[in-house]
Amino acid sequence: MLKSIFTLALILLVGFFSAGLPIEINSLIYIPVEQSISYSFQPAYTEVTNPHLVRFSMTTTSTAISIKNSPGNNIKIEAYKDGNRIDGFNFVEAVDGATDEEMTLSRDKPLVFQVDISQKTTRLPDGSYVFKFSGNNEKLKNIEPLELNVSYKSSPQYYKSLNYQPKNSMGLVLYFPSGDYNYLVPITRFVPYSTAVLSTTGENLVKGADPVTGLLKTDIIPDINKVYYSGSTVYVDINSKSDRLKDNPRLFHALDAVVYSMTEIPEMKRVQFMLDGKRVEEITPGISTSAPWSPETSPAAYLLLNTFDRYLLFPYRPNTAEAKTIRDYAYTLFDTMKTGIEGDLFVEPVLPEDVELLNVYYINNTIKLDFNRAFLEVYRNDRQKQYIMMDSILYSFTTIPGVKYVKLMIEGNDDYTFADNKLINSFSRPLFINPENN
Repeated sequence: MLKSIFTLALILLVGFFSAGLPIEINSLIYIPVEQSISYSFQPAYTEVTNPHLVRFSMTTTSTAISIKNSPGNNIKIEAYKDGNRIDGFNFVEAVDGATDEEMTLSRDKPLVFQVDISQKTTRLPDGSYVFKFSGNNEKLKNIEPLELNVSYKSSPQYYKSLNYQPKNSMGLVLYFPSGDYNYLVPITRFVPYSTAVLSTTGENLVKGADPVTGLLKTDIIPDINKVYYSGSTVYVDINSKSDRLKDNPRLFHALDAVVYSMTEIPEMKRVQFMLDGKRVEEITPGISTSAPWSPETSPAAYLLLNTFDRYLLFPYRPNTAEAKTIRDYAYTLFDTMKTGIEGDLFVEPVLPEDVELLNVYYINNTIKLDFNRAFLEVYRNDRQKQYIMMDSILYSFTTIPGVKYVKLMIEGNDDYTFADNKLINSFSRPLFINPENN
């Protein structure tokens, strides 16, 4: 067939030359040539653990082809877990060159792209995956993708809660949204001491979360003109010209973060939002600010959020509608601390399955929790997990109305030490949760 095409082309050429007409050979006829294109990784590998940047190469062994550059969209990546395709994961292609710029792929000049598939970028839970890489250009659609076996195994650090603050400093408990905006996470930031606690809290909220926490650096808090209080109400005056106020799909989460952070300050119970010094019915359409906002105060189980860099405790409020007594609340929280949140692979239980709550007592603002012996055994050689358990218990059970202190026992006996604490003592809620820096 190919020989026949060449023969036909030669006949046409002879005919044109015989007529004495000028010709342009390149525009006369196009003879398709099959491209021999392949993909590879540089360096070559088929399996990686905790990858960061991956170099993906396209090579041709035949004629050169031209591809238009689409920065950030040159590479197509699919991820599979146990044979099932995963939707909604992220990756970042290194941007290089201008959009629609011609890129030539030739025998001596392969195209190389760099892609970030780190766990913090993909936001995929620990586990093993199969990634399929291919070029996203229409000219490359028939080329089989290149597969890469990827394993993620995070090793987050936990900074235990504190009851002290550095000299000449003060601790601000600030709430920031998790990466998926499903939860508000309290972070303690130590700043230079100031008598203007409300204003300092507002300024630090606007700065957003520090990346060292593993939370996404999202600046969503609108600019604040001033903060003041009257009685137990905090007045937050927001600048109407703030860019973060306009078309901000996360504004409700941002205002909620302000409410929870401001009411961490002693004696502050609610937040009234203002706009340029005036009370308004709605700060934006659909978000009512006619009345003060108050934080949710129902009992909360403090669960463990894995941000890959850090373990962070955060309050999660289970359904306690049927709870009638302190004992009922206690068992509901305990069950939630053991099970976590179904379907959320980034939230981990804080209590192992073997731990059982044998009994609950309440006397004079103190809740006594009697656990089985597994409480001491499960993390005997893991001090970090002991700190997590201890902090979670103290924060969780002191959210029950009337509970100020927690007393731990093991099968009726308190002559033990756990997480560097002698259980003969009763414990109050720690002051500073999730210190931003160790």
